[in-house]
Amino acid sequence: MEKSLYYSDYLHLDKILDSQHPKSFEPGQPRAHDEMLFIMIHQAFEIWFKQILFELDYILSVFRKEKINDNSEDMNLVLHRLRRVQKIMELLNQQVTVLDTMTPLDFLEFRNLLTPASGFQRVQFKLIEATMGLEMQKRHQSDYYKRANQGGFNETDLNQINTVEKKESLIKLINNWLERMPFFE
Repeated sequence: MEKSLYYSDYLHLDKILDSQHPKSFEPGQPRAHDEMLFIMIHQAFEIWFKQILFELDYILSVFRKEKINDNSEDMNLVLHRLRRVQKIMELLNQQVTVLDTMTPLDFLEFRNLLTPASGFQRVQFKLIEATMGLEMQKRHQSDYYKRANQGGFNETDLNQINTVEKKESLIKLINNWLERMPFFE
């Protein structure tokens, strides 16, 4: 008889809930209480980024088609999934308010333990930027963006970002679609 599916097994909660390992909780370090919050908020961001990329992947697949039926279910799903991405972005903005409960001094209690790690190494965020079509010169600190030295991206992540940047972005594909639409005199 097959074992019935159990909630925590389906969600792999054992892995998720055991994936917070604050550096300040290691032996010999003074515990920084807010490091747990910092990790969890950033992990939640990364999970939502994964969902955004999943939704964008579907949207790109529709706009990459040579012909798009504007009355098809595809376009309804594109709109639905774009709205979902928008809602996720709104949620991420609200999530920052929880991070704001940590003071700068709270952050400094453990920041040095994270060096050289940096939020600039957020691969999925960079993939979202590239997928949507944000031009390199319009990115925050674009000169700092493609660093591969200490504190920058590792080679695998940099290659992944470069690959996505070489593909047609969402904004380019939408513009291509709009250019194919007939205009009436």
